[in-house]
Amino acid sequence: MPFRKIFRREEPVEEDIDIEDYLNEMSIREGKIIEREDITYIKPLDLDNEGGGLEEAIRELEKNNIVVLNVKQLLHNKVLLRDIIKRLRDVCIEIDGDIGRISHEKILLAPTSMRIVHRTAQ
Repeated sequence: MPFRKIFRREEPVEEDIDIEDYLNEMSIREGKIIEREDITYIKPLDLDNEGGGLEEAIRELEKNNIVVLNVKQLLHNKVLLRDIIKRLRDVCIEIDGDIGRISHEKILLAPTSMRIVHRTAQ
């Protein structure tokens, strides 16, 4: 019996991964982001519970960047959320962009001449 314990292989223990930390470790630019006009960025932005952050999202969209907009703080205020989505939709139409839903809390905004392939109902 003691020999089994000595020669037994221990199974590797899988640890939970913090995706954000893992991706930061893999950063190819080491945190150095200098915005250039010839590059399209994907920008995660949050709206606060009063819709604050909307103008920044629109500015980023107009700068031809892709915006992943977190609307979690607005889920309790359906009227304001509907008004904001309508405004974003109108901006997307005006600039020839697109808008789509990623999840219950996230909205994707695509800039000029980009289209989102929306899932069709099965």
